[in-house]
Amino acid sequence: MKNKLKTLLALLLLAVMALSVVACDTTDIKDIEGDTSGDIKDVISDGNNETTDGNDSSQESNTDSDTDVEEAVPSIEEKILFEYYGLVVTAKEIVDNTIWGTGIKVHIENNSEKDYSIGVEQAIVNNCMITDLFSCTVASGKKANDTIYLSSSDLKASGIDNIGQVELYFYVYDPTTYERIYETDCITIKTSDYDTMDTTVENAGYTLYNDNNIKIVGKYVDEYKLLGKAIVLYIVNNREENITISCEDMSINGYMVKPFFVSTVYSGKYTIDEITILSTDLEENDITEIENFALKFRAYNSDTYQTIVTTEELSFSTK
Repeated sequence: MKNKLKTLLALLLLAVMALSVVACDTTDIKDIEGDTSGDIKDVISDGNNETTDGNDSSQESNTDSDTDVEEAVPSIEEKILFEYYGLVVTAKEIVDNTIWGTGIKVHIENNSEKDYSIGVEQAIVNNCMITDLFSCTVASGKKANDTIYLSSSDLKASGIDNIGQVELYFYVYDPTTYERIYETDCITIKTSDYDTMDTTVENAGYTLYNDNNIKIVGKYVDEYKLLGKAIVLYIVNNREENITISCEDMSINGYMVKPFFVSTVYSGKYTIDEITILSTDLEENDITEIENFALKFRAYNSDTYQTIVTTEELSFSTK
């Protein structure tokens, strides 16, 4: 699953964050060729707000928010998120950390006779699937303060400047055996920016697949990645079921490669995700630059694993 794979890499990526910021520039980005006009407007409905593409007047200059971090952080009302046999998790406030980014501070009380660990299965911000960084263990009879951090890189890639709504799926597990013992339904937190939250979807690019209420758009190729190169995708799921998408039979410049890509998208949500090709795989095939590639996507139900569709081979090139 997308967020769990990225969470495992988060600590490693932090070690090179400073280097990445300095070294990465627009010369490392290559667009995927195709017509980016007309066929890029999407609507994602959550029952309250409709999310559309980025071609409207809501994208205004945010110079002031870039220079004043305090004003950019919305507020929330204190709220009990869930309770489980003496375990009480409460959202306290939204915080901003210069290293870890934006997060939701939580207070956890364990009034039971057992030790519990808590994690987040999935975080969704403004309808976009976001990687989270959170795990907390609380011993019997103890309390803890911790923070659920939301990936700043995911927020940036999705074009989310102000957080209006956060949806969280928690799970509780035994800290000794790691066995899951409880999973929550979706828990929604609305911030002070809810009424004016970002409704733009950064979906400009080349449409690779658009059928069965699933849309996959190739945005660009990121040449500067820690582990190799990445093909950045925008995926929207308008089906009435959670889906997982993988890819197979992938080739770059005519050479077969092993892609790293599995992305889960909940019903009515979207995500910005990427297919990673390791440097070792590229070096073995003497590939220094991605000129063209081909692959097949497979979409299946995340719960039953039943295949929804396996596409024909899709071929496209970069500029």
